Amino acid sequence: MAAVRPYTMNPNLPSERDFDPYGGDLDAQCAWRNFGGLTLEEAIRRFRERPELYQEDFMHMGGRAFDYYYAVIDRFLRDTLSLSGDEIDDRQSWILPQCIRNQFEGKNLPYVRNRKREVLELCEFMLSNLKVFARDWDPPSEIESQWTQLRSHLQNLC
Repeated sequence: MAAVRPYTMNPNLPSERDFDPYGGDLDAQCAWRNFGGLTLEEAIRRFRERPELYQEDFMHMGGRAFDYYYAVIDRFLRDTLSLSGDEIDDRQSWILPQCIRNQFEGKNLPYVRNRKREVLELCEFMLSNLKVFARDWDPPSEIESQWTQLRSHLQNLC
């Protein structure tokens, strides 16, 4: 169950409008209910609880919100290397590149463009550590394909 939101919002956190900039997007509103008002540390804890439930929120939140919460994805995936084999569960490594790519298209691009280098670094990390994530999807080559496509998309951006 989602934590109760504080009555006073931290002015540095993304607003509801940052999650749903055009108003009325039900998926963006869901992302707001799941992550709105959370600090990065709180968002990371929330995501770790149920990544399979929360991963698509990153696809649908507005660009400003994604820019703020991108670190959740990055840290979640990179922290996988510090887990023991039996602690590694579904890391959503096959769908997260699709969520990220969605942000680097259309109206969100101006708000996330500054993350291009960081995302390219994450692509390289993922492609260098595919064996760690191999059980996320069958066939594991799909994970490689998704990260390769994301890298290619970003490299083609101006």
